[in-house]
Amino acid sequence: MAVEIAVGDKVSVKKNGDVPFSFKGTVEKFYANSALLSIDEFDDADAQLVDDLKQKTVINYKNIRKGGKNVEPPQLEEGK
Repeated sequence: MAVEIAVGDKVSVKKNGDVPFSFKGTVEKFYANSALLSIDEFDDADAQLVDDLKQKTVINYKNIRKGGKNVEPPQLEEGK
């Protein structure tokens, strides 16, 4: 069962083929297939990569978890 997310929610992202490192972050903005996340907590070994990304990254909804559960993409309004 997927859970809804909103701007400001705390989420987690696990390392996989699409994502080079695991981290915890905050939702900042929604796009059609992904969300802009600020990177809040990460492994010290990934500090240089996080700095290169300016502490933000865009992640596909399929890679975002909230409370250990998959997230449901929000319904975007037309023209936004």
